[in-house]
Amino acid sequence: MATEKDNVHKDHRKRMRAEALKSFDSFNDVRLLEFLLFYVIPRKDTNGIAHALLNKFGSIAGVLDAEVHELTTVSGITENGALLLKAIMPIAARYGDNKYKEGYKFKNVDEIGDFLMGKYLHLKNETFGVLCLDGVGKFKAFELLSEGTAAMVGVTFREIASVVFKYNAPCVMIVHNHFETAVPSDEDVEMTISLKASLANLGTNLLDHIIVSGDDYVSMRQSAEFASIFK
Repeated sequence: MATEKDNVHKDHRKRMRAEALKSFDSFNDVRLLEFLLFYVIPRKDTNGIAHALLNKFGSIAGVLDAEVHELTTVSGITENGALLLKAIMPIAARYGDNKYKEGYKFKNVDEIGDFLMGKYLHLKNETFGVLCLDGVGKFKAFELLSEGTAAMVGVTFREIASVVFKYNAPCVMIVHNHFETAVPSDEDVEMTISLKASLANLGTNLLDHIIVSGDDYVSMRQSAEFASIFK
């Protein structure tokens, strides 16, 4: 005789696949992991395993950053399951490398923010980067320059200038990451003002300073408080 629990779970995977075919937008973190694990754990309730992963590692980012041997300590996660999870970020990185080639035109600042958040996903320390654009805003290159402690990034104007000359970039955006909040610090503001003037002497326009923090970012140019720096 079917139990109430059996009835609740009957065709559960079929319903989730139907929902996924429409859009993944309604899936929270648990359901995303649960759905993904369907394909390596065929005859088990993966909802509980997804909950266990998030409880142990804190977030999807924590799950994807965990090592294979750490993932397999979670009950229900086999080596195959762990390898599937570990493959996601290299695939995502390859997607970014393929999509954002020289000449790509970003649609808006949100797309730039998404691009940069992807570049900073795995970094453990604060790191400074330079996004090079041509005169009409098309992508030329992106380079990470200087990695420091979580409290400070050390970068020199010489390093930034070398990237500008390397790609012959008439326009650049500078970017670095914070670990608590994407709000610019006083030091960030002072550095931006100084770099704006120094780059102008090279004939290069500093378009923006973007600060990334996890799944959030702040564009200083888009912020009323700092927009005047870029005029």
